[in-house]
Amino acid sequence: GSPGEGVDHGAAAAGLAAGGIAPPRHVHFASLPGMFDRTLTLSSAGKTFSVTGWQVGWIVGPKHLVRDIHVALPFLQFCASTPIQQAMTGVLSKADQPYGGEPTYYDWLCAQYRRKAALLSKALKGAGLPVLASEGGYFLTVDVSGVAVPQKYLDETSDAISTVTHDWAFCRWLAIEHGILSIPVAPFYSADRRASGDCGSYVRFAFCKTDETLQKAAERLNKLGDVLRGVNVPAESAESVEMKKAVAEEAAVV
Repeated sequence: GSPGEGVDHGAAAAGLAAGGIAPPRHVHFASLPGMFDRTLTLSSAGKTFSVTGWQVGWIVGPKHLVRDIHVALPFLQFCASTPIQQAMTGVLSKADQPYGGEPTYYDWLCAQYRRKAALLSKALKGAGLPVLASEGGYFLTVDVSGVAVPQKYLDETSDAISTVTHDWAFCRWLAIEHGILSIPVAPFYSADRRASGDCGSYVRFAFCKTDETLQKAAERLNKLGDVLRGVNVPAESAESVEMKKAVAEEAAVV
């Protein structure tokens, strides 16, 4: 049969609409009716197998599209490392075998990410930070438009961004004063959009971390929640503040 035959797309779509951390299963775009012959699927070993340094991946698609990729590839990357390509074929074969109590490595990885996402999502919501429903990936996006960021961070300038937006200032404040690193979404917008004020409400947090790191994040987010709720928190010493600045690069969430 054709790729994707037998897939219950309606049930999968209903699962997505139900919200939550992740859908019950991934709906492969090329598996949709009539899409295989017009779709190239690019995959990387870096994220799936935690080997970003390998810089190797694969492409699946119809012959008439893959042929053009073969023509263009030598002008982009003449040759990938042969030993790494051989290792990759071995990894792909083993990944379909039972792993960690799950039917395959991929099932295990998805289960791990769902669990870690739920842990971080609970901590973020507990701190009063609304989490946008996610359908995949290893980031959680949070709406920080309602957080009163100290004015000194909003007044900063930076060579790294043309306009300091609310989310950028929030991330600076969160890292320096609370020891948690996050990523502002505004830099993904154009300079014109940032200058217009149409962006700056969202920040993303990664949950592809060790359980120990996520637990530290949860503890710090719990304290952040007290700050955002206006709960009386003991004043920190200057030494403590300096320590937080020093450990910002090793903060709980990157």
